[in-house]
Amino acid sequence: MGDWREQLDGLPLQSRLKALLVYELASDRVPGQPLDVTTAAVRAVATAEGLDTGQPWIDAAAARISAGPLGRPGA
Repeated sequence: MGDWREQLDGLPLQSRLKALLVYELASDRVPGQPLDVTTAAVRAVATAEGLDTGQPWIDAAAARISAGPLGRPGA
């Protein structure tokens, strides 16, 4: 799987920006945690931002966050 952000292609700009925000917020809260914990956190933040939690980028973003510091952009 490539970069999780590739899965944002085709989404409206507002949704892409919110997805990036969701990633940053979740990665601050649960860096390096088990995948199920990270996925739940990403889904919770996405729900709070009004995003569809069934989008495939959510699982991909959670996997990157779960990987720890290397999963963060710019790390």
